[in-house]
Amino acid sequence: MDRDAAILLLESQHTFPSEHHFHIIVRSQQEYIDSVVASLARFCDLVDLNGRVQPVPSRQGSYVSLRTTLPCNSAAMVLDIYAHLQSLPEVVRYL
Repeated sequence: MDRDAAILLLESQHTFPSEHHFHIIVRSQQEYIDSVVASLARFCDLVDLNGRVQPVPSRQGSYVSLRTTLPCNSAAMVLDIYAHLQSLPEVVRYL
């Protein structure tokens, strides 16, 4: 799906500005978690993500799902956050 189609789809299902939910899978090493959280805070121009991230470990403890809600002014910002997540080597997967 191209960017314009993705923006239209997001706009048809969400009202912006809003809080948008993200699930980010990282390996369970604390330095990976800290790196991703800090990078997202900087990217979203937030001081930190305190109170915005719920870490949920996998059954075997190898991975952690960072469930977070981030302020998004537009559908384009949601896509920009996904692109940023894709650029982070610590991120295994994101939803």
